[in-house]
Amino acid sequence: MRNATVPVSPIYFNVAEYCLFGINLGVIIGIVLYYNVVNRKYNTVSGFLFGGKNMSVISISLALIASHLTSITLLGVPVEIYLRGTQYWASALSLIIVTFLTAVIYLPVFHKLQLSSSFEYLEIRFSTHTRTIAAVLFVVSKLMLLPIVPYVPLMAFRLVTNSLAGRITAVICVACATLSAIGGLRAIVSIGLMTTFLAIVGTGLPSGLALLPMGFKKMWEIASNGGRLVLYDPDPELAHHTSFFAVTLALSTNWLWKIALSQSSLQKLLAVPTISQARICLTVSCIGVILMKLLSCFLGLALYAWFAGCDPLLTGQIKKHEQLVPHFLNNLAAMFPGICGIFIISIFSATTGCIASIINSISGVLFEEFIRPWMPQNTSELACCKIMKALCLLVGLYGAGVVWSAKELDRLQHVASGVTGVTAGTLLGLFTLGIVFSRANCSGALSGCLLSLLLCGWLLIGAENAIATGALTFQGKPLSTSGCGKANYTLLANVAKSIPNAANHLPTKPLQSLFRISFTYCPFAGAISVLLIGVPMSYLTGKSRTESMNPDVFCPLTQSILHKSQMRSTTVSLEARAPDTQEVYMALDEALKHLKEVIDR
Repeated sequence: MRNATVPVSPIYFNVAEYCLFGINLGVIIGIVLYYNVVNRKYNTVSGFLFGGKNMSVISISLALIASHLTSITLLGVPVEIYLRGTQYWASALSLIIVTFLTAVIYLPVFHKLQLSSSFEYLEIRFSTHTRTIAAVLFVVSKLMLLPIVPYVPLMAFRLVTNSLAGRITAVICVACATLSAIGGLRAIVSIGLMTTFLAIVGTGLPSGLALLPMGFKKMWEIASNGGRLVLYDPDPELAHHTSFFAVTLALSTNWLWKIALSQSSLQKLLAVPTISQARICLTVSCIGVILMKLLSCFLGLALYAWFAGCDPLLTGQIKKHEQLVPHFLNNLAAMFPGICGIFIISIFSATTGCIASIINSISGVLFEEFIRPWMPQNTSELACCKIMKALCLLVGLYGAGVVWSAKELDRLQHVASGVTGVTAGTLLGLFTLGIVFSRANCSGALSGCLLSLLLCGWLLIGAENAIATGALTFQGKPLSTSGCGKANYTLLANVAKSIPNAANHLPTKPLQSLFRISFTYCPFAGAISVLLIGVPMSYLTGKSRTESMNPDVFCPLTQSILHKSQMRSTTVSLEARAPDTQEVYMALDEALKHLKEVIDR
């Protein structure tokens, strides 16, 4: 709501904010020292990856919530609401569906098998080649994603902080995350407890303070007049990445991989003793993540009410809409000193926890898939744990080096997100093929995986080219500068009401090319293509030998179907089998002997 001529001053911490930031760093360092110096009883593979498998439900639940609280959630979701409305609320439905599917289909399989690496399942179910391909895809996608996680807040705060200071902060964040990853799962979970608390405070407090000048009713009226209150948008246009179907289908696929099958989530779910406790953790984390999503949506509505009729990007106060939240906090800090520092500290903590979890999972997969098979079988657990900690250090140095040396990661950020989506969909389809479809075999899995990668890679490259040429654009609701300089919220509500509805500006032409499909559909397309190719190919090349397999590799529903079919086939075979002549003679001989004994008596 500020006039375009008002300069934006950089953000500087005051004494209280420096103290809070120091406390945050001190807690992280204390956790690392505790689990690396004092408490060494978990210096084993099981202790490093799963925390000894005796962790509490509360700590794992909060750690699962913290794994969703990335800088994208805290910075990106409010901007999405500001630009395109509240359709993102449908992600709550996606989370409920994903939690149910995880608890019923995927979790029982991995909790029974108790594997150190989730990709070990693919070798048990299909072949070693399938396991290797999947592990390589996972490591490559995570290594591409790792430098982007600290870069997102760095890009957002570039407007209001010195670029060198921001870069140093990002490197400190990666360094703390690396040390946390070296401490193992218990250190990551401990940081997750702090991250969850700071994220709730850092998201809810700015929203509440922003409402003090206007009130909730006026904020709701401004958002309604500006067309930001969207409950159901059934737009069939596949280039529209915020429609109801895009939010539900695309996010459900991506989150199903992240929650049910990714190495970092499985490490947390297997850290509790029983499957019932793991399901409780899933349920609690689902409720917590939905609460955080709703808080982020609420912050987005507060952003729109604050800048209605005077968009900072159009007035030249910011260079990208990703910088909208820091700009808003900088304005809010003039009335409430310290609020900006609290939010930055929450972003720092969330980014640290996310990076630590990624580094820990990468090192675990690298060790289990590519190093342990070549080691002697009598290698001690302590030596294995030291190797994984060294891998954590190397991966962390790689992330810090990329963040420090790369001047511009905007393009890499979009490519990394696309590659992560492609691999997530392909791997989800591959695991689902083995867990749900009993007749799937190695040929079907490999063909489905490779063809899915080719298809999604082709779509991703075409979409990147369409974005570069301007053929694919992400439409948003209209913005205006007609309200700049007006401090009266009644006038701003009238200005927002005068802005034409965004639905009139959305493209109405039919889909002209597959490359115009939004990248958010890539995980869904990858998972479906694996199943559509893998199942028929398995039938054509011969069904899998389910009789010789461990039944625990299938989900409970598939196990029950297999059990009924085996019982039916056994009954039919006994009834249909023709009697053998030798068996008839032996039965008659036994009967005669028995009759002779009765007569003698």
